[in-house]
Amino acid sequence: MANQVALTSTHELFLGLPRFPGHETTPSLAHRTTDGTVAAFPGTSWNDWKRGDSGRDAFVYVNSVHAFADDTVWCVDQGGLRPDSAPKNLSTPKPGAQKIVRLDARTGAILDVLRFDDDILPAGARLNDLRMHGSTLYVTDSGLGAIIVHDTTTGKTLRRLSGRKEMLGTSTPTTASPTASASSGKTVNGHKTPKSDLIEISPDGTWLYWGSPTGPLRRASTRLLRDPGIADEQLAAHVEHVADIPLSGGCAMDTRGNLYLSDIDNHRIVLLPPSGERKILASNPGLISPDGSFISRDRHLYVPAPQTERTELFGNPKDLTSKPFHIYALALPTAFDGIALGAAVTGA
Repeated sequence: MANQVALTSTHELFLGLPRFPGHETTPSLAHRTTDGTVAAFPGTSWNDWKRGDSGRDAFVYVNSVHAFADDTVWCVDQGGLRPDSAPKNLSTPKPGAQKIVRLDARTGAILDVLRFDDDILPAGARLNDLRMHGSTLYVTDSGLGAIIVHDTTTGKTLRRLSGRKEMLGTSTPTTASPTASASSGKTVNGHKTPKSDLIEISPDGTWLYWGSPTGPLRRASTRLLRDPGIADEQLAAHVEHVADIPLSGGCAMDTRGNLYLSDIDNHRIVLLPPSGERKILASNPGLISPDGSFISRDRHLYVPAPQTERTELFGNPKDLTSKPFHIYALALPTAFDGIALGAAVTGA
């Protein structure tokens, strides 16, 4: 069950495999080998976590996989199973278990492990997804709602807008795409109002975008986010509402500032250009719970379809997912319905 996908410039493909209910026995990170098979990556104890382990030096619950300009692989590990599907002793991260891990895409060597103290990750915080520009990492916290800003050169880290309304989502999805039917709400029924989850950064690194799966999409200046002299109260006044969005499992942004939203309820990809108009870029009944997408260097949009809405987590009496799990790829044209489309944003 893959809900995240990332590719290097040499087309090495990596998958994030979540430990959803009924899918706890799984490696967390996988690599597609040259012969097309998928194998755990790296081939070490990092994928051997089991209940009762500390999780400090193993993947527990990988929620995001991404690759940037340096072609290394970044993994966001929440360090505990989902709080809405596991008892507290398994959903509460043990010391050091919640982390960001950077790996060599060729050898699997662990290059960096980022762990944050309680000031940055207080109780209830859940690292969710990340983007990079230059030496700065931006990470969403979907547990309490926050943006974490980490300078990889100096090691300094800020926690911004923690728990503020700018980090919260609507309790129900907004039908905001053309000809969309009313949202079923099935993926939010019985769950808490979602917090900051989706994240993207503008190609020039000046704007950070975020939103909950139910929206809305917001943005703020990265200059302000990085400035410790600007208090959250001041920063909040500069947060902009960008758009209401359909229920979205993931997103990607290209070098022309177009946003590609995984529309869960309607099994499609919605294109949201800077102009604010909306287009249905692609639809396919196989896009079941489309999640964390990725634009490769050869301008293909990759979208995983993990079927999360068919798991017990969303009210099904038993797990209804069926194998094989699919990753879809779409070659991006230079333009679509009058909108110029760009290339991958790599954080360079």
